[in-house]
Amino acid sequence: MESARCWFGRLRSKDKARPSKKKEASSNGKEGTRAPSSEELPSNVTKQRVAAAKQYIENHYKKQMKDLQERRERRDMLEKKLADAEVTEEEQSNLIKYLEKKETEFMRILRHKMGADDFEPLTMIGKGAFGEVRICKEKSTGHVYAMKKLKKSEMLRRGQEQLQHWQRNRRMLAYSTVGTPDYIAPEVLLKKGYGMECDWWSLGAIMYEMLVGYPPFYSDEPMSTCRKIVNWKTHLKFPEEARLSPEAKDLICRLLCNVELRLGTKGAHEIKAHPWFEGVEWEKLYQMKAAFIPEVNDELDTQNFEKFDEDDSQMHTPNKSGPWRKMLSSKDINFVGYTYKNFEIVNDHQLPGIGNILSCSCIDIA
Repeated sequence: MESARCWFGRLRSKDKARPSKKKEASSNGKEGTRAPSSEELPSNVTKQRVAAAKQYIENHYKKQMKDLQERRERRDMLEKKLADAEVTEEEQSNLIKYLEKKETEFMRILRHKMGADDFEPLTMIGKGAFGEVRICKEKSTGHVYAMKKLKKSEMLRRGQEQLQHWQRNRRMLAYSTVGTPDYIAPEVLLKKGYGMECDWWSLGAIMYEMLVGYPPFYSDEPMSTCRKIVNWKTHLKFPEEARLSPEAKDLICRLLCNVELRLGTKGAHEIKAHPWFEGVEWEKLYQMKAAFIPEVNDELDTQNFEKFDEDDSQMHTPNKSGPWRKMLSSKDINFVGYTYKNFEIVNDHQLPGIGNILSCSCIDIA
């Protein structure tokens, strides 16, 4: 009996020393959830993929709503113009059916996923800091296109990421720096706001480049170009080997100057009246024979384009992963899911008899 009491006493002491599971659970509840270990925390890659997936889904549904709204607007616009036009009910019905057919074609195109692998790269016809332009042939149809392929990382590095916010900052666009630095007016760079006058500055810079062979404020670094433009009075010079006429120099100087003195501020007639354009019949400009008519033998003829080195081309880098994997592993979510297809691609006006209605009634379903 005594031994039984001793054994029972030892058992009770063990129970007191060992807390129950309920007590452990309640104590854990009071202290809070146990901090996850480093192995349980999501990696940076997982976070990037989650952010990319979130951005993709948001953009997808926003675009769907926008496409639906644009489709309704095209229908409303057509019905409004048809109501004002002198066309029969049959012609109205045909044109509405034509629009519906084109809308269906456009929706089919929107669903079609297109990538660089769908095209056969041919001749490079342009190359810049952000990418390259190349003549390509679509593999499925054989149609020839000009494809521009941009380096997103380079666009972001050079400050182009502000373009993604244009919808939120439309008012600020009037005071933003856009375009190629070589042709930007100083008032744009100085954030003073600008109007049409900055285009005449760009015209002067282009005229200088066409007559001299390079832009007036050219530099290997964009920031250096901007500094030269802001201090244009010091850096605007004409090389002796260019052999420009006095009239040409005068026109360039009157375009590359302060806004208050810039030619064209009061209208394009100021530029047309300049002595450098003496003898030009502006009213007959479209009827005159061009000074140079490029010879084009076929749709793949690129003899009129500059020749570029193909060694460091970015077109020959096949994508080994699928579009979804590429999208999720992207380091920059600003471009996730981005695409652009215009309704004009299906607006060929080929319905018999409708072409006359469109031209006579000034109706355009695009």
